[in-house]
Amino acid sequence: MKYILVLGIEYKFFQKPADLTIYIGNKFIDTFRLDRDFGTTNILPNIESKWYEKFNKKHWLTCPMRMLVWRQMPKLFKVYEIDDSAIEGNLEIECKNANTDFTNGFMRNYSLIKFPVVSLFKKDLMENRGEKAMKAIVKFGDAVEKYQKRKGKDLNEVPEAPEGVFRGRWPTARSFWVSRQTEIYEKSGTRLSDEWLGGSFTAKLNIHKKHHMHVFAPIRGRKELGFPNDYGHPKVLSLASCTQLLNTYNEDQRSNHT
Repeated sequence: MKYILVLGIEYKFFQKPADLTIYIGNKFIDTFRLDRDFGTTNILPNIESKWYEKFNKKHWLTCPMRMLVWRQMPKLFKVYEIDDSAIEGNLEIECKNANTDFTNGFMRNYSLIKFPVVSLFKKDLMENRGEKAMKAIVKFGDAVEKYQKRKGKDLNEVPEAPEGVFRGRWPTARSFWVSRQTEIYEKSGTRLSDEWLGGSFTAKLNIHKKHHMHVFAPIRGRKELGFPNDYGHPKVLSLASCTQLLNTYNEDQRSNHT
C-alpha cells in the first residue's frame, strides 16, 4: 500500500540558503535547499468544486473565516510517495538554517521557516480526483455537527476539548516537537504548525497506527479524541481538491520511496 507525504512550506530568506533533509524512521526521503523567499498564495482559483457541490458543502469555500486561510496557503509544496512498509517511528525534518546577523549580542535579521501543512495519508484516498478523501472529511464534519446539535451548541463553534485532550486535524499535524542541539537563542519544545521557526533544528512527528492507517500521533502528554474537529479546514480540504496537488499525486517524476 502506498502513502502520500505532503509538506507545505513558507520561508523568509536571509543571506544564505537553508538546507532541509527528511527522514522517516532511519530512512532517507529527500534533501533540498531553500534559496529564496517562499510566501503564501490564494489557492481558491485552483480548487476543484466538484465534490463540494456533490456533497452540499460549497459553503466550505465561501465561509469568511475559511476564506482567510484559503487566501494564505503556502506556495511551496513537496510531495512524496512512500511504501507502507517504510513507515515507522518518526517523521523528522532536519533544518540547517542558522542564518542571522547576530553581532555583539544583537540580532536584527534572520531566516525563518514555517511548516503550515504536514500531512500523511493513504494514496488511494485521492483516487477519482480526491473523492474518497472528501467523503471521509464530510463524514467527520457530519459527526461533529451531530454532536453539536445534541449538545445544543452553535454549529459555527468548535466543540471544546477537556484539558489535556487533543483534537486532531486529520490527516495534517497541528503541532510537533522541535529539538535543538543548542538552546542559546531558542529552546527545544512543542511548536504549532503555524509558528515561525528560526535557527537550526529537527522537527519530529511521531507516527502510529489508528483505524488501520498510519497517522501522526498527538503531541506528548495529550490524549486523542475519536474524531478530528477541523474537518472543513482549508489545509485539509486543499489536499483533496487543489488541482496541482491532485495532479502531482500521480506524476511519474514524483519522488518515490520504498
